[in-house]
Amino acid sequence: MFQLSAENIANVGDKLFWGEERVIEQQQTLAVLDFVRSRTGTDRISERELMRLWRSAETEMDGIWVSGRTNYSSLTGRELNFVLDQLQVMAIAPNSGRRSPAVRQREFADLAKTADPFSIEIYQKIISLAQQVAGPQRKPRLLVVTASGRDPFAAVDFYTNLFKEAGADVTWLPINAAYQAAQANKTADKASCDKLPQYLEQYHGSYQRQRVYPDLMEQLSSFCQQGSEAAVELIKRSDAIFFNGGDQSLTLKALRFADGSPSPELQQIETMLKNGDMIVAGTSAGTAVMSGGSFAGSKIPMITNGDSYSAMQYGAFDLPAPMPGCDKDQSCSNGLAEDHLTYTATGGLGLFNFGVLDTHFSERGRQGRLIRLLNDTQSRFGFGVDEATALLVGFNNNENGPEVTMQVIGANGVYVVDTHGTERSGEGAATSITKVSTHYLTREDQLEIKDGIMRARFADWKFAANNSLTPMLSSGDLFERDNYKQLAHLLCSTQSRQADGRAVRVGQGHNIRLYKGAVSNSRQGVQRMQDTEVQYCSYSNLLLDITPAN
Repeated sequence: MFQLSAENIANVGDKLFWGEERVIEQQQTLAVLDFVRSRTGTDRISERELMRLWRSAETEMDGIWVSGRTNYSSLTGRELNFVLDQLQVMAIAPNSGRRSPAVRQREFADLAKTADPFSIEIYQKIISLAQQVAGPQRKPRLLVVTASGRDPFAAVDFYTNLFKEAGADVTWLPINAAYQAAQANKTADKASCDKLPQYLEQYHGSYQRQRVYPDLMEQLSSFCQQGSEAAVELIKRSDAIFFNGGDQSLTLKALRFADGSPSPELQQIETMLKNGDMIVAGTSAGTAVMSGGSFAGSKIPMITNGDSYSAMQYGAFDLPAPMPGCDKDQSCSNGLAEDHLTYTATGGLGLFNFGVLDTHFSERGRQGRLIRLLNDTQSRFGFGVDEATALLVGFNNNENGPEVTMQVIGANGVYVVDTHGTERSGEGAATSITKVSTHYLTREDQLEIKDGIMRARFADWKFAANNSLTPMLSSGDLFERDNYKQLAHLLCSTQSRQADGRAVRVGQGHNIRLYKGAVSNSRQGVQRMQDTEVQYCSYSNLLLDITPAN
């Protein structure tokens, strides 16, 4: 909920936050919010209502008309988050009555009413695997980590309740960058837990959280005061741990120290995962942060930002990711733009050391950025996980077995890149990357790595394509939306041998060619989940060339 009180609006005007360069945006924002306040008074309103009133506002400031829609679009992501945080207040539970203090309204998940059967399947699979660790005598104990969130409190209710619905005993593990900063900055050998609000502002860009989530802030403070020994004991008693989405760099700060060394909490997770005493799961940034360690003597980087077009034009940079919207206020650092490809060369948590992990993959056309990162860092394997999809990873301690076995479940697929045999030439926008071996594995397909060799195994209900058509396949804007996935699907499911695409803007960009080689293979099949019928086409060893368009 949001409240446009005089005090909250005054906090929005903080001159130290806006700086002299953005004083016009500051003043226009205050004028628009004052106009909205004239309509709402001090009533509590939803975010949706606030956005509607903000964008439709028209007000006069120093003889000039200010449009709410124009003002809203002029703000960077950092500025918009700051404004919303300053206006947000605690949502009061309907049955709170006249209690003092009032009780915060919590978010609840209802799996029975969830429309997406594939997401339910994935959550239930996590609990099923955790149950195997726990044994049959009790419910599995699962920890939820929300460190990736800019607001590390926003997803606590959702995920703790969701996994309880799925059958686990769930506890929030309040480790985040602010917690770790408090542990590092000690006074008289005590962690500076009283400075958690300041650390949340400094590291997360999150404001006024004690006002919005007083109960969770109190829980974080108590947890902070107990220190890492208590956190390690909590991890020891657990069977699974789940990392939320957001910004993987924040989770890295929560579990690794500034010098890159692992925190005691991360060391405990590493030990339990290695021994088979814990299931580790994550979504979005919570998946990407797993990358790290080394494979075949090479360090595995962690991807942090970028789109495919910028990646192919400018390459990859081992630098902190630009702030969202930094192009608007020219605040991007290190000469980067907000869409440039960045990565952390030392990797993430290192819980998955077989290659780079990327997420929201086909839906956002991220094939180009993953391939360019592997190229520029000389990394062997990359794994791009689609939405509503999971990659199950099992480690093998058998000397004669594969090092790792993976399986895909869910609605879509996992795009796998193998750069062994890839040919490279040129630099910057003139870079050519050819003969890249790509795979797209879908529901129930498996993948194993042994002695540096990757093998794909298709689900036994999938069959060779019987479509005899050989259409000419081509697509423009190949890295926009899921265009790449759709083009590859047509190549997979027909007898065509080649598909061509382009990623060109204002005459600059790259040509992309997908083609079948001597060992290319494909299988397709249909599966039904509740009332949803999904057609899958999986392929292995489909070759890819990316060359400059000019």
